[in-house]
Amino acid sequence: MKKEPKISIVTIVKNGLPYINDSLKSFELQSYHNKELIVVYTKSDDLTFDVLKSKKFIKKIIIDNKSNNIYGSINIGIKHSSGDLIGFLHSDDIFYNSNTLQHIAKKYKKHNFNVGYGNILISNKYDLKKILRSWQSSSFKKSRLKYGWMPPHTSIFISKKLKNYRYSQKYTISSDYDYILRVFNKSKKIYFFNNYITIMRSGGLSNKYFFLKFKEDLKILKNYYDFNFIIAIIKIIRKINQLIILNKKVIVNNYTNNFFNRRYPFINDINKLISKKKFVLSGFNMAFLSFVHNKIEFDRDSLYLWPDGIFSKFTLNKSKIPGRKILSNIKNSKYFENVYLISSKNLNNIKYLKKKFKNKSFNFIEAPYGTSESIYKKIKKEILKIRSKSLIILGLPTPKQEEIAAKISINLRDYKIICLGGAINYNSKDTKLPPKFLEIYFESLWRLQNDTLRRSIRLSQSLGIFIKRFIFGEYKNL
Repeated sequence: MKKEPKISIVTIVKNGLPYINDSLKSFELQSYHNKELIVVYTKSDDLTFDVLKSKKFIKKIIIDNKSNNIYGSINIGIKHSSGDLIGFLHSDDIFYNSNTLQHIAKKYKKHNFNVGYGNILISNKYDLKKILRSWQSSSFKKSRLKYGWMPPHTSIFISKKLKNYRYSQKYTISSDYDYILRVFNKSKKIYFFNNYITIMRSGGLSNKYFFLKFKEDLKILKNYYDFNFIIAIIKIIRKINQLIILNKKVIVNNYTNNFFNRRYPFINDINKLISKKKFVLSGFNMAFLSFVHNKIEFDRDSLYLWPDGIFSKFTLNKSKIPGRKILSNIKNSKYFENVYLISSKNLNNIKYLKKKFKNKSFNFIEAPYGTSESIYKKIKKEILKIRSKSLIILGLPTPKQEEIAAKISINLRDYKIICLGGAINYNSKDTKLPPKFLEIYFESLWRLQNDTLRRSIRLSQSLGIFIKRFIFGEYKNL
């Protein structure tokens, strides 16, 4: 009986958080044991390297700061692989199920192929169970390459006989297509698995830079075939059949629950949460459901919510807790030594927090006007200086504050973050409290008296997005 083939998986990563955790876990959960994971790491701005070092099952971590692009890193990964078969797993993708490598090894033992390939699913970036495209390939015929056919790159496994084939670094996006044309034109033993191999998150470079991708495809095809423009067009048209509405229903197995399970923990006591080493606390309301749920990726073990708004009563049967009460209830405990406020400059708010946390070191980081990306870029240096055992209060509109909170959580080893929006203004008496009869159901309308135009637009957007997402069933498994 033939021995079990060794399978090497190559993963390239730079700024891989938060999704690198899922990719690594996907490899770890594979039932097949004769495997190795080679990670090629490029210097990152987040804590990717700390995550990699914590995973004992990673065979090798290779630091690459010299390659021109991702394809140079892939070449390094292939070079350091010791397996009979070599495959690739992007840092934001997962294997289709826990038996994927087991199935591939079985087929290799039987057919001894040089190149194997299969099918993939392409999901919503934030929800692996929401499938957008099903890339179902077909048995290999060399003539099909002339008509824009290509297998999904992330489903390909090559034998060690092909280790000397290298990806070209002169293309930014399309080197995988160039590689496929070279390998599939020259290889004699090619096998089609006819199984799903990976689930890819949408939003890759080829989608983002469509015209650059098309231009590079034309250059590559010119080296192989005449009528390169027509082939490139056919290649694009072929993607239409991948749309899930044109395919039979795709069933995603429960294996994906290991990676994406949106069941939010709610807090009863803010001071018990404060004792945790790291957390992000946000209000559960219409703005959260419209702008944050399934759109912003937090560490799934660190996000907590408090019931804030009428939706808490209707959907969870939980009484509303205004953000100002969350802030009022925080005690000067031993679990934090420093307080940071990140918001626009408001002297009343600063004065209030200094007084409330008079036994702590208080720090103010001014958030300039702009998108969450531009705000974070400008204050990043100050954020990276935040000391451990710090309580970070964000006083920005949703979803800006949650987006910034997610970025902070990626860059700090421990963090206690509370997204309070405009609640601080009430505590500091900068904004007048609403009447009791408005507090439970219509406080959002009360707030319209200040910054009326912006708040009205935002309220309308929240309602519109919520209704749309509700109709399409995005909250049914909440």
